[in-house]
Amino acid sequence: MLDYYKFKEINDLFLKGRIDEARHLLTEMQTRYVALSDENIMLRSQVQEFEDILYLSRNLVFDGYCYWLLTGEIKQGPFCESCYNRDGVLVRLDSRSKSWQCPSCGTHHERNVEHPIPASTLAAPRLAKVIPFTK
Repeated sequence: MLDYYKFKEINDLFLKGRIDEARHLLTEMQTRYVALSDENIMLRSQVQEFEDILYLSRNLVFDGYCYWLLTGEIKQGPFCESCYNRDGVLVRLDSRSKSWQCPSCGTHHERNVEHPIPASTLAAPRLAKVIPFTK
């Protein structure tokens, strides 16, 4: 924690002509400020990671074949079940004839056209627009 009263002490030392002491104290304060700023940046990054994880946990739906990310009215995906379960990575599946294939692990997934995501898994029934993957 930064001790704000030390700024007055530094000012008083400068006014009294004790410049070396004031510079030494100012250098200490600058070092502490940089350390606190670095810690703040790290903590903000961690908070963002946790917010991203929470967002995924609330909006990622598994339909029995693959994962879908629901963002508002948009249904993004499909994403590979194997890659997400193994590594926690969302890899969009490529379209093949009667299946989807993961470009990362090569796993084939059945297309789940006849069995959409059950409404019971959604917070409130809503229509989602599918955004296809384009290269």
